[in-house]
Formats: sequence, C-alpha cells, structure tokens
Amino acid sequence: MGSPSERHDVRSHNTGSGTTGQRIDQWRDQVRRTCGLNLDVVVDRDTFAEGTILTSAIGHFRVSLISADAHSVYLSNRRASDTDGHVYVTVPLSGEAELSQDGGTTTVAPGEVVTFDSSRSYTLEMPQRFQMVALRFPHRSLGLTPDITRKLTSRPWPSSNGVGALVSQSLGTLGQQLRDLPDAAAEPLGMVLGGLVTTLFTDRLHDEEDDTVAARQMLLLRVLSYAKRHIADPALSPAVLAKKHNISLRYLQVIFAAQRTSPAKWIRDERLTGILADLNNPRTDHLTVAAIGERWGLQEPSQVSRLFRQRYGMTPREFRKLRQQGVDIPPRSRPGARATMTASSFYANGILG
Repeated sequence: MGSPSERHDVRSHNTGSGTTGQRIDQWRDQVRRTCGLNLDVVVDRDTFAEGTILTSAIGHFRVSLISADAHSVYLSNRRASDTDGHVYVTVPLSGEAELSQDGGTTTVAPGEVVTFDSSRSYTLEMPQRFQMVALRFPHRSLGLTPDITRKLTSRPWPSSNGVGALVSQSLGTLGQQLRDLPDAAAEPLGMVLGGLVTTLFTDRLHDEEDDTVAARQMLLLRVLSYAKRHIADPALSPAVLAKKHNISLRYLQVIFAAQRTSPAKWIRDERLTGILADLNNPRTDHLTVAAIGERWGLQEPSQVSRLFRQRYGMTPREFRKLRQQGVDIPPRSRPGARATMTASSFYANGILG
C-alpha cells in the first residue's frame, strides 16, 4: 500500500461549461457511469444548471458525494437485474429525496439513512438542489440477496438516535473528507464501512427476529462481518466461523446454502476478489504475487496461481502484465466460462468495486 502521504484514487466529474443541453447530457452520462448504466435520468431543462460527483473506491464500496440541481433517476423492471444488482445506502446532507421501491414511497429528510436495491425497479427523486453521500456495493460483498433487502427498503433510519445517527454522521463526514483521505486509509476504512452497514441492516432485521428467516439473515451478516475482519488470517475456516458463533458446522453450511454458496467457497472467493483488486492496483505493483496472496490469507504461491486461474481464466502474473500493458484481457478458455474483455470490465461486472 502507499504511504500515508499518498492519496487514494478520487475521481471528480462536473458538468462544466457548454449549452444547457450539453450540460444535461454530461450529467446523464456521469450519473450512469457512477450509479449504473441502466438508469434513466430525468432532468428539467428549465431548472437544471450544474452537477458534481466526487467518487472513490474504498474496499468493496463505491463512495460518492453528489451535489446537483433537482432531477430524478429511474430504474425500470425491464432494466433491473437480479444477477448484477447493487445495494445503495444513501444519506442526503441537504435537500430532501423521495424514494419509491417495493410498493412503498418515503420522503428522506437531510441526515436520514435509506437503502435501495438495483436488482429491482426504483425511483429516486430530488425535488430541489441537494447534496448526498451514497455507498454502492455488490450483494455478495455482505452476503445479501434481493430477498433480504426487501425487508430493508423504503423506510429510513432516523438521524437523531441509535445506529441511524451513527451511520449518518459517519457517512456525512466521509463524504466531506473524501478528497483528503490518505491511500493507506482506504483498506481499513472499507472494513469499517462493512461493519457499519452490517450493523445498520442487522438493526432493521432485529425487528423481525421472531421470523426464522430474518434470524438466519442476522446471523449470516454477523458471520460475514467477522469473516471479513479476519480474511487475512490463514487459519480462517468454516470450522473457525462455526465455533466463534456457537453454532454447528452443519448449521453454518445451511445458512450459506440459502445464499447459493458454502462457507469455504465464500472465503475462497473473498480472498480471490481481494487478490484481483491488488493486482489491478498500480500502487501494489511492488508486491509479488506471493506477498499479495499472503495479504489475503493464502500462503502457498502455487495455490494462489491455481485458484486465480480457475476463477479468472489466467494466472495472476498474466493478469497483472496485461493490465500494465493496457491491452485487452482475453476471454477465458474454459467451456461455458464468462468472457471478460478488459480490465475495466471487471468493474462493470461487479468483480471489482
């Protein structure tokens, strides 16, 4: 990782100058690139003048500070995707927002926290100029599914007390300090964000704890939060997770099976995702593949290479070399495997950030 004086990668997008039509087109493009290519962005040409997005990847999260004139974004059922969906946690810092999803509509006041899911249709309307912090992350990063998030949407957490106040204040501060965070802070901050979001969602699911499904979901979130904090420990295993949470290994496998995975596969995939992110980061080019593997709990270089090739269709060294050369990454040769064309498309497919 970089020294504390280095800054992590922060991208700034502004509508800039030009005609009203040009600025609106720029804004639509910026919003889609940041929040999803499937979005419809509706802007009033008579009132929209300016918009700015400051965004950065922090761990599994895409953190964005968005300031703009009034507009709305829509995701239709036709464009929503069960496989490539992301979860959003947002906090308006100024100006209200109106969110509609899963048959409900709620007005979100400044400071309140709300979540929604891009695997299903939604509408987010900002009727006046606003500033908002938004976290975007793939379902798999916290072990979520669209069924779980249905219990979380369209009802904000208050900013005055409890976990809602903690998350609101934390995200507000993060958004305002996004430019000034040192590179070395990105990885630990990603862990903190994961813990905050897990706590937030567990708080909501706790209201339904008498529901067996909700109780299992709460337990899964706690297990995943622990696993993420200890993913670099080579001793982390399904047996360790079961023991730490006072459940049987069989029951641990049951709650993971509901998410169409197993504890062993989840740990392996999480480590490989971390290794991929490091290989794609120029700031870790000084580290050998073996050292990167150790950062993510895999101590045998041959195991790192074998598992990486099985998942991504090339060795870690091949991936790094192609990324450094800026050339297209060839499709995987295994039958039925997904063909991934460029390093940037790893982001587009939710593998990185």
